[in-house]
Amino acid sequence: MKTINLIRLSMFQMGFGIMLGFLHDTLNRVMTTDLGISSTIVFGLISLKELLAIFGVKVWAGNMSDRSHIFGLKRTPYIMLGLLSCAVSFIFSPAAAYEVSIAGKTFSDTLLSIVTDVGLLKLAVIFLVFGFGLQVATTAYYALLADTVGEEHIGKVTGASWTLMVLTTIVASRIVGSYLDVFTPERLIQVAETGGLVALCIGLFAVLGIEKPNSEVKQGAEKHSMTFFQSISLLSSSPKTLLFAFYIFVSIFALFANEIVMEPFGGDVFGMPVGTTTKLFRPTMGGTQLVFMLLVGFLLNRIGQKRGALIGNIFGIAGFSMLIAAGFLRDEQFLRIALVITGIGLGAASVSNISMMMTMTAGRSGIYIGLWGTAQSLAIFVGHFGAGVIRDVVYLLSGTYVWAYAAIFFMEILAFTASILLLPHISKEAFEKESKMKVSEILARESV
Repeated sequence: MKTINLIRLSMFQMGFGIMLGFLHDTLNRVMTTDLGISSTIVFGLISLKELLAIFGVKVWAGNMSDRSHIFGLKRTPYIMLGLLSCAVSFIFSPAAAYEVSIAGKTFSDTLLSIVTDVGLLKLAVIFLVFGFGLQVATTAYYALLADTVGEEHIGKVTGASWTLMVLTTIVASRIVGSYLDVFTPERLIQVAETGGLVALCIGLFAVLGIEKPNSEVKQGAEKHSMTFFQSISLLSSSPKTLLFAFYIFVSIFALFANEIVMEPFGGDVFGMPVGTTTKLFRPTMGGTQLVFMLLVGFLLNRIGQKRGALIGNIFGIAGFSMLIAAGFLRDEQFLRIALVITGIGLGAASVSNISMMMTMTAGRSGIYIGLWGTAQSLAIFVGHFGAGVIRDVVYLLSGTYVWAYAAIFFMEILAFTASILLLPHISKEAFEKESKMKVSEILARESV
């Protein structure tokens, strides 16, 4: 493949970096802190995209793009379907948020009003469409990489794609934060309109023309394919597989439960305006995370995946402990230091765990990446939605936001601690030995 096409494919997720950064940080903070919508509702809406993955949208998209040709193309039409769904729903999301009428109501009144709030229903549909688009587009995109990019380049492309997505999120947050220093709903809507169009253009540039009409999937790609129910049977019958899936669940929960909490934390506890939180949290913590992802990724062959994860977990525990202290002290300078320490932990742990996921496949990437991806989506859904429930319940009981966020960060600390305790029991050699036997048993049983 030509170098220019490899570069184009690496750019695809930059558009999702723009959109996800805005939804997770800016719009999330506006809805919870400025509009006063229950965080259980807000975080639940944002986490719908992961719930769709758990219910099989990824499997559907992968199977459909394997079986069908549209104008001679297998992957590109589904990438376009997902990309358009994301961009259109993203553009409409801020305006819909301002139509929610349950904003500012008490917890008990909110429960009674949920089913009658047309604005909330509209916003739920928008987030469902966005989640559908995200799962379909990314699934077809990774399938396109597998079809068209040689093994010598696929690691470079996926690594560059992920890095560019994180970097784009950080840069976009800085730009959006500066623009929203003078905050109005109209400006927020303008940001979504511009961001959605830019994301759409990046996605179109990245993939159009890459796939050749009537091309075939690489031979052997389906050699080890399994149905969804066969994969669940493998998970339940293989202790090593179940252990690693649980490890992925705990680790991803630790890494991502904070993802949509930080900017509301700055607004609720420190009283920061929208522009300030947008410019502070993602660039500081996310920027440090990106630097240490690259640094630890470069050194991973020397220090090892498990040791890299251990280092990240320790820094994660220290960082979230410092965030709790910063909240009670109301010390913004200490908060900045805590964000850097937390970013170090997230960067080291994320690159180590992602690398571990990619190598724990026993030569059957289709089966195991699907299982690990399902565990990951479930962890993010539980982390996002659970954080919203904890924030609302603890605030209701304590009457102060600092205790609500301290409870969320304490859950992160517990998850990092559990990850440390599980690490010594993870063995790639034992996993591969058991996997070979269990997969053969399941495939033989189904063929009878």
